[in-house]
Amino acid sequence: MEYREFPDERADEFDAFMRYAFSPAEGPYDPEEADDRDTIADTRGLFDGGDPVAVCAHHYFSLRIRGDDREVAGLSAVASPPEHRRQGNIGRMLRESLAEYRDRGVSVSTLWPFEYPFYAGYGWATGSRYRHLTAPPEQLGFVDDLIATAGADAGTFRRLGEDDYAAVKPVLAAMADRYDLTMDWTEEWWRERALQGWKTDPFVYGWERGGDLRALCAYSFDDDAGDADDPVMRVSDVAVADDEAWFQLLRLFRNHDSQVSEIRIRAPPDAPVLDLVDDPRAVDCEVRTGPMVRLVDVAAALEALAPGPEIETAFSLSVVDPLADWNDGTFRVAVADGSVAVERGGAAERGGAAERGEPESGGKETADAAVDIGALSQLYVGYTSVDEAVRSDGLTVDSPLGDDLRTLFPPRTTHLREGF
Repeated sequence: MEYREFPDERADEFDAFMRYAFSPAEGPYDPEEADDRDTIADTRGLFDGGDPVAVCAHHYFSLRIRGDDREVAGLSAVASPPEHRRQGNIGRMLRESLAEYRDRGVSVSTLWPFEYPFYAGYGWATGSRYRHLTAPPEQLGFVDDLIATAGADAGTFRRLGEDDYAAVKPVLAAMADRYDLTMDWTEEWWRERALQGWKTDPFVYGWERGGDLRALCAYSFDDDAGDADDPVMRVSDVAVADDEAWFQLLRLFRNHDSQVSEIRIRAPPDAPVLDLVDDPRAVDCEVRTGPMVRLVDVAAALEALAPGPEIETAFSLSVVDPLADWNDGTFRVAVADGSVAVERGGAAERGGAAERGEPESGGKETADAAVDIGALSQLYVGYTSVDEAVRSDGLTVDSPLGDDLRTLFPPRTTHLREGF
């Protein structure tokens, strides 16, 4: 088996994999009926000779992680035809993908799973949540009492297009200040992903005041149950500079009350709605898990942290990684002067079995803390706290070191919105 780039001249084969994996009800792929949109991803395949047995795609983008924008690898389009399933092909392709990311110097990977337990078995773990709001448009009328709806303070709504890339950047920057894992869109992403959909392009609108864009959203319409008299407005993306901008977008959605009977919004995890509507029981507010994250290279990821200068600690960390052998083992971690130094292997710096005079088991080093790669990934991006990681059995740590880890990995509010 060989992992390599999927040839451009065989793009129809890749698209056929996608159709079978993600849209089988549409029938076999027909290149004569395909659209002419090019993917902005790097496509890869696991080949048995000249025949692909599994495929995937890699996106590279910048996400806000603990105050800094870092390059992240987005894994998508993972697929294998039925005749090649349950033969270890997907696992091998995922391992090769991580190795490629590591060679590129990327320390974090993310993906949207078709099934959470499947990717959890390979070391990915949930990295963010979002709110899924479902409401009749009239229930959003409360915004009239909170914001200006007329005059200069009300601002204006307008359709956004390719030339508005510079205008949306400040909105993304404001989102990054509020939510870690916010993507710093490139102009290519704006044109090819934000303004285009997989099958149907969304309507993309913005709200501006005084010439400054303060919010943007993307939405589409469908009849949900095949009833044209009962259409649904689906808001697939929302980015706002502040709560006022959020309420202005709700005003835009409410103004479709003559066209739709229901509005469904994929909203930020703390977006205020439920306590403001007239009838909370008329509104559904679900907390849903979003994409999964995974550290590609533990040592490089930890050394990229920029902790406060007041943090000074040293410890040994045992990591269990089912897929990447370069992560599977014990690391010595030293934090001082606002930086992190990591070495592979070695005795525990403090609090370990050797220092306490306890025998080590089976000749193996006993570390101050033990963690699985999924839990460490969640701690790294701030999705979970040290206490939550301990409670879920993803982390085992000596009590004195626990306080240091709480300082090193404080929880953050994460919200990765984009699909890929």
